[in-house]
Amino acid sequence: MVDREETAFVYTLSSRKGMVQQALRSIATLKQHVDVEKINIFYTPPYDEEDEKALKETGANVVKKENQTEAFNVSRSLPESHYGEKINLCSLEEKNVVFLDCDTIVGNNIWEVLEGDFEFKARPAHRFNDDKDWKKMFDERDRPYLDWMPNAGFLVFKEGAHRKIQDDWANLVSQDLEFQMGKVDHHEQYALALTISDLKIHEMKKKEHVFEWKDEKVADAYIYHVAHSAGSSIMNVVKNYLGRLKP
Repeated sequence: MVDREETAFVYTLSSRKGMVQQALRSIATLKQHVDVEKINIFYTPPYDEEDEKALKETGANVVKKENQTEAFNVSRSLPESHYGEKINLCSLEEKNVVFLDCDTIVGNNIWEVLEGDFEFKARPAHRFNDDKDWKKMFDERDRPYLDWMPNAGFLVFKEGAHRKIQDDWANLVSQDLEFQMGKVDHHEQYALALTISDLKIHEMKKKEHVFEWKDEKVADAYIYHVAHSAGSSIMNVVKNYLGRLKP
């Protein structure tokens, strides 16, 4: 059994692109399974007074932080506006840490996903079969090879693994890793793959983390992950889920 007293749940967000609104919806579903004092929100620039008030009204622990890394692009067509803010989760003192993106909905007892003998758990976002550049990234840094990149929308760290990788992850996010998958640069996830490759890893199943943007349809899943562009869809998921909770 996972030690619930030694487990924290984490969001990182700023007042950009509807992140706060999405987080409020996600937190509402998480609170059906988790005591609110276990929920932490790292709130980074840009700030907004009304957004900050709304986040505090959830009852979660809101920590106001400056950006932790230099800005980087996720796409050649977008300005440098992304930061390695997930690194903030590594500062938590609890033994186990669960990270959730703002655009996730908790649909089932999330504690069940934490059961098992592992240090890190995520669902593969992309698997690299014979990609020489991906393998080169590991070889050049003398890291154990991991042939897949974690989707960072739902991450589980156990047995203090998040603290173990803190410095390494921060260092790699700040480097040019000389790798890009197509037009999108998942820089933070590349760095994460490198840092967790020597941990005891479990791959999440589809029911544990549903990629709704891939039109996956899974009943009674633990986490439903909706792409930012699917704003109307996420509202339907929340309404349907919260509606089932009413007596």
